[in-house]
Amino acid sequence: MERRLPAEYSGWQEHETAFRRMTAPELIQEIQDGPPDRRLAALSVIDLAEVDEAIVEDWIRTLPDAEANELAGAIPVQRARASCDDDLRWVEVARLGYERRHLATFLVMLFSSLEAMEARRCPQSEAAWERVSAWVGDLYDSMAARGESEVLDDLSLFVFENYLGREPVFEAFCGLLVRQEELARKVSTNPSFLLGELDESHQRRALMEAEAGGGLPFRDSWNLLQGV
Repeated sequence: MERRLPAEYSGWQEHETAFRRMTAPELIQEIQDGPPDRRLAALSVIDLAEVDEAIVEDWIRTLPDAEANELAGAIPVQRARASCDDDLRWVEVARLGYERRHLATFLVMLFSSLEAMEARRCPQSEAAWERVSAWVGDLYDSMAARGESEVLDDLSLFVFENYLGREPVFEAFCGLLVRQEELARKVSTNPSFLLGELDESHQRRALMEAEAGGGLPFRDSWNLLQGV
């Protein structure tokens, strides 16, 4: 499905072929100073591994949403010759991007980068999963306090629905069940939604934490999960 973009980006694909022949400095110049259609085209072909980290962070802060989404999609994942330190860099870039812009593409790329580190058997992988999982818990708390329902929906859709089987994510989720009554109620009244693919011990743990956080009594939520 083709993306719906503001009118100022019309025809941006027409630049792609020519831009693929440009050097990284030339593409950076386009992104810094070009009109919207050329900026988007440059972002679609640039190799972010050749861009200084400070420049990438500036783009995260300043680019319009359509271009920031393209920037997120340009985050390198599973590059054949990338090092574990490179992968860790993209984890941090994606985390920063979502934290500042709340665009779901950054969240998707964050966890894709974590998976890339894991597939490469990077020694930093376990610590990265734990750090990002703790960040997810803190972010959920702060966004719930501010009533940012779209961010909470993103975390549910792109994190909890896909990665709750990862132990650090599960631990962060259990902490949220105790602290966030609305989440505890959602999970305990429809436990199969997020807990259906977990093993029994994790299901029981989550529903007990949900009860402690203000959800249904464990017996009731367990019966719902079992279809009783």
